[in-house]
Amino acid sequence: MSARPWMVSLAAWAAVLVGAAAASAREIHVAKTGDDAAAGDQTRPYLTISKAAAAAQPGDTVTVHAGTYREWVKPARGGTSEQSRITYRAAAGQEVLIKGSERITSWAPEGGGAWKAELPNAFFGDYNPYALTLSGGWLEYGQWHRRGDVYLNGEALAEQQAPEAVKQREGTWHCQVVQQTTIIRANFGRANPNRELAEINVRESVFMPTESGLKYITVEGFHLMHSAENWQPPGLAVQMGTIGPRMGKHWIIQNCRVTNARCVGIVLGHAPGVDYDDIDAFGDHVVRRNWIRRCGEAGIAGQKGATRCLIAGNLIEDTNYRKEFGGWETAAIKFHESVDTVIAGNLIRRVDHQSHGAFGIWMDWGNQGTRITGNIIYDTKAAAVFLEMDHGPILADNNVLVGQGVRSNSEGTVFAHNLFADCAFEMVSDTRRRSQYYRPHTRTTVDRKVGIPQDDKWYNNIFIRRGLEKVKEASGYASDGNLFLEGAGKSTFGDGRNVVDPFKTDLRREETPLGVTFTFAVGKAAGLRGPRVDAALVGVLPTVGQTIEDRYGKAISVDTDIHGLNRQERVPGPLAGLKPERNTITWSLEPARPDEGKPAP
Repeated sequence: MSARPWMVSLAAWAAVLVGAAAASAREIHVAKTGDDAAAGDQTRPYLTISKAAAAAQPGDTVTVHAGTYREWVKPARGGTSEQSRITYRAAAGQEVLIKGSERITSWAPEGGGAWKAELPNAFFGDYNPYALTLSGGWLEYGQWHRRGDVYLNGEALAEQQAPEAVKQREGTWHCQVVQQTTIIRANFGRANPNRELAEINVRESVFMPTESGLKYITVEGFHLMHSAENWQPPGLAVQMGTIGPRMGKHWIIQNCRVTNARCVGIVLGHAPGVDYDDIDAFGDHVVRRNWIRRCGEAGIAGQKGATRCLIAGNLIEDTNYRKEFGGWETAAIKFHESVDTVIAGNLIRRVDHQSHGAFGIWMDWGNQGTRITGNIIYDTKAAAVFLEMDHGPILADNNVLVGQGVRSNSEGTVFAHNLFADCAFEMVSDTRRRSQYYRPHTRTTVDRKVGIPQDDKWYNNIFIRRGLEKVKEASGYASDGNLFLEGAGKSTFGDGRNVVDPFKTDLRREETPLGVTFTFAVGKAAGLRGPRVDAALVGVLPTVGQTIEDRYGKAISVDTDIHGLNRQERVPGPLAGLKPERNTITWSLEPARPDEGKPAP
């Protein structure tokens, strides 16, 4: 399969990475057979990653060998340049698990599959997640839940409010903190938790510095799991998650698995000691080809810290799958106040809720210069994409959205070459709030403005069963080169070269554990040709004074498709070679190559 646009290597960047490897001062080894009093080399490895993190200097590589490491890794320092990164990596071909949990083998049976463990509060140190409930802004239900969790053989159990409920239902747990003791009851069914793997969350994070602003750190190949952080709305002094740079700069997080974060898996969020008005002070991270699953609140989230970041090629699934708690922060990806962020080539599926939230990609409040490209999103309980209180430009191109559609009270969005199936467009105004917009490619606030959709464009998209028929015309709206199939209705504005055809597409989806394939047909309408989508067509958006352009101000042209193929003709949808009969779009999780350069924005 051809490389997607965000997979393209830049030769200069690759050369930098080769130079960085050559300049590495030391390779530090960590193994379960090691000793923290040892030398930390290949023959005398350290026992803990934390020891290596305390010792690592710019240019060093920390290689961690197979095993389970139960610790919170807190890097003491970062690198000084691309040539002198500090790299943390799993040894090639070896499974390395870093867990925020501890194994408990002191369970006492209580009958009916229920067991009890009594732990001294001192066991948890200065952070006992079972003594703390979830709390924070926009948490709308499930506030009684604790920040800890209980697992049997990797499967999370369901917390109950009353201890009596545990005896009545297998796969549940309850906790009680009394004086100096934490009591946890759990129903393990027929399993003996002292013989099988029973674990409980104890650490707030798994891989995050305690100092803000560390730079040039790479984290690669680990399975990170079982963090016990609180609900993470914007406005916190420090936003926590399983892994995050704590408002550092130039981190790369790739080829990792992030599982069972109590709330947020990868956090690119707020922390003290950072000048947020200086766009060069933070951000610029690459988060790519990670498998992020079963996070309670969000797979990737953060306020401000996603600025200039590339979020590419990740599989994010089963967000809030237990529906225990949730609110207006629940999404696979959710960012606030980011500038020039690229979200490219991700597969997002199964975002759930009892009520509130449950979006796929949620760009919430004061995001500017966003590109959402080449993503596949389906099975979200709320909108696949929610654009909230942003003032553009937002370029959404080459995406596949199935069900739930787009919700927006933003302006200046360009929808180009997407496939929308069963997707409604809910374009509504919010005149009660005023969000900021910035001087282009900076974080210098120009002014604040209410959220009124305007200057939105729909070019060269395919709509199946639902179209733009319910979108009311607004200032600056345009529609051209779109194909409306199987009952989808066209807009009342900008008829242009739009075509309506009742043709049945026979859209089909075939899932795999690490990917998905969609097939569909379009019939004779495959001959439709639309405009070239570029900055000249879009023009300068009046509020922010910029067009669709990358972080450097270079104009963007949508000249490649979802698979990275060049568009010879301007056919609708995310495929350059659109055919009347079966068309195929395939996504699979692919590991980043060690020599791969930074993807083009």
